[in-house]
Amino acid sequence: MPRLGFIGTGALTAAVVHGLEAAHGGATADPLEIRLTRRSEERSRALAGAYSNVTVLDRAADVVAESDIVFLAIRPTQLDDALAGLPFRPDQIVVSFLAGVPLAVVREKVAPVARVVRINPLPPIRFRKGPIMMVPAEPVVEALFRDLGDLIVSDREADLVAIANGSAVMSSHFRLQNTVIAWLERRGMASEPATLYVRSLFAGLAEVGLASIRDGEPLDPTHHETKGGLNERARTHLESVGWFDEAVRALDLAEAHKLTRAETPAPKP
Repeated sequence: MPRLGFIGTGALTAAVVHGLEAAHGGATADPLEIRLTRRSEERSRALAGAYSNVTVLDRAADVVAESDIVFLAIRPTQLDDALAGLPFRPDQIVVSFLAGVPLAVVREKVAPVARVVRINPLPPIRFRKGPIMMVPAEPVVEALFRDLGDLIVSDREADLVAIANGSAVMSSHFRLQNTVIAWLERRGMASEPATLYVRSLFAGLAEVGLASIRDGEPLDPTHHETKGGLNERARTHLESVGWFDEAVRALDLAEAHKLTRAETPAPKP
């Protein structure tokens, strides 16, 4: 297995490490070797304590020197300072988690590395669930991430940009769940069973949606309602007030905001 190094140990790195350990860890003949930078101190220490094959190093330069695949899991505004002087090698692969930073920019920063990919992991990767967008194809990285969720490989960087904007519905998804939970509680249902019911309902519906892809069948919302029933009444009301149109406008606004931020120079430290 290639040696893996992470520059930046935030929540996303932790989620990816947990997913990798679940997919590739355990009593294997060739276990993963994972190096982490010390920041964040608390999170890196917790990961090293949980997994014997995880090591925390004091210097990012040592992480790069001792790794075959280097993951960039820092904020875009930290790119220049975090990568300055690091000993990248031509034989390495660099995987960028940096939202909004094009491949061309990353390649320039990590020269002489030639094999650079972008991945857009999301928090459910910890549970080996959810989509993982990767650009471009890279067999070694694909082998690492194939069992960590639904891996989608594209040769168009524009696809990754689009799905990053399309992911702007995550907090709204949970807001909708919480709205339904609160509605049940106002009708006297205890919080714990109300929460479990709603969270499980949405999780189950997600599985139905994924099954429709595997079965090669389009998912028609009207197939999940009874004529004149509760689901039809709720859906048609939301359509009549423009609820779904507003969801599209929200995505447009998220995309416009991201483009504006990308064009704005980062503040000097």
